[in-house]
Amino acid sequence: MTELGADAPAAELARAQALVLALVQDSADAGRDHDRAVACLLERVRDYLGLSLGLVSEVEGNSATVEYAAGETGWIAPGDVLPVIKTLCGAALESPRPFVYTRDSGPSDPEDPTGEIRSYIGARIHVSGRIYGTICLISRERRETPIGEVERGVFETAAALIGQHVALRLADERYDLAMRGSRAGFWYLDVRRSEMELSPRFLEIMGRPDTDAVTTLEEFLSNVHADDAALVRDAIARHFSDAQPFDVEHRMRRADGEYIWIRAHGDSVKGPGGVALRMAGSAHDITKRRDAEQAALDHAEALRASNAELERFAYVTSHDLQEPLRKVRAFGDLLARDYSDRLDARGEKLLDTMIDGAGRMQKLIQDLLGYSRSAHVAMNVQPVDLDAVIADVASDFDLALSECGGSIDWKATGEVQADPVLMRQLIHNLVGNAVKYRDPARPPRIALELERAGDGGVHLRVSDNGIGFAEEHAARIFEVFKRLHTRGDYPGTGIGLALCQRIVDRHGGRIRAEGRPGEGATFHVELPARVPDRGAPDTEQ
Repeated sequence: MTELGADAPAAELARAQALVLALVQDSADAGRDHDRAVACLLERVRDYLGLSLGLVSEVEGNSATVEYAAGETGWIAPGDVLPVIKTLCGAALESPRPFVYTRDSGPSDPEDPTGEIRSYIGARIHVSGRIYGTICLISRERRETPIGEVERGVFETAAALIGQHVALRLADERYDLAMRGSRAGFWYLDVRRSEMELSPRFLEIMGRPDTDAVTTLEEFLSNVHADDAALVRDAIARHFSDAQPFDVEHRMRRADGEYIWIRAHGDSVKGPGGVALRMAGSAHDITKRRDAEQAALDHAEALRASNAELERFAYVTSHDLQEPLRKVRAFGDLLARDYSDRLDARGEKLLDTMIDGAGRMQKLIQDLLGYSRSAHVAMNVQPVDLDAVIADVASDFDLALSECGGSIDWKATGEVQADPVLMRQLIHNLVGNAVKYRDPARPPRIALELERAGDGGVHLRVSDNGIGFAEEHAARIFEVFKRLHTRGDYPGTGIGLALCQRIVDRHGGRIRAEGRPGEGATFHVELPARVPDRGAPDTEQ
């Protein structure tokens, strides 16, 4: 605040001091109504200096836009745009102290839009450390006495107070814009009074836009769903006592009785002894997100139930089909043994087709049963010696590899946490896949390598130099019954790799494949250090 000259007449000083006190009181009385504050301050200082019109303008480039006017507003009104360069406004912007002008004490203002300004005092307004604009008082009549130093000091005080309210108004505008832009509701809690203030957006979220923004904490909490009330109270208590972050999702009752989901964040200010004084935060309506999550859970549960039912059906059906199929196969073999000499060429072909079809059907049923069992048999997770498992699996393929000059090499010593039966089946299927899809032009080379991850998990790679596959088929080969080749080229049911996928899934891992047509394929199996507990399997068959 400007210090008034001590050498001025006592009456002038008293009047000035009274005016400064009135300006401060006006500023305080207006509170957060910054438009009202600026209007009161501008009118009071205009009346004090006896000039006809007071203006507050924002300056941008060479233009000054009038925001507030007091006095003879028919002359220049809010919204008018006035020039700055080579004008009294420009002079006020360049002067560190209020700039004073009268027609008799200097040249006329060449850019005066009215040509009638005879008395002028103006000062620049600072907002956030920069020049925002100007406040000025003007008159078409020449003031009888020059504006003295005391009056200039009073005007400077008014300019500072007006600048503060302009800055606060802009801050409020930015805050309101941020609130509207974020679509969040904001709340403020006076802990000592247990009193809450809710933003208009928060009231809108709650379906109470016409309700008083001030309420009590207990009244507010009464709208929280009964099942979530303890959760919210505990979150507030932990925040006050242990400085735990206040971040909680809960249901809230709207004015129409419907419940919505709210996510509330908040922080507090504490006084002596760590006692919370005030708390504020935001609230977002997350109902759509929670509804979508619940719909996804419901869909997943329905899908799980449907899959379980389908697998039970496949198990029962496959189990019941085995007996009649064994009879078909057995009687077909007997027919071929005892009556083949009585059949002509066409009869022998038909018999061979029947026996072959029955064999393939039997293999398909066995694979289906194995695939179904893999999801329901209880897992016995324990340390598994992978070196021993691979050696055992390799012995299964000794004959097939010796006939084509192939080999299996591995660097996979150590233990992994897994079910030993499922782990052997996994490796057997991956090695068998490499043997089956070997390139006839070269001996098969199959390599297994195990790496340990930093988190305790393992990464098993099974590579071969077989026929490979195109990269776009990398995901498709793990689907049940999906084949990239005809049964005549490569036998099989299309279940082996799907079974590998299921085994890895049950261990909480991940399997993927990389292929290079004509060069080979690599299968990557990543298993965690600890197999997750997925609950008891569904054994109802």
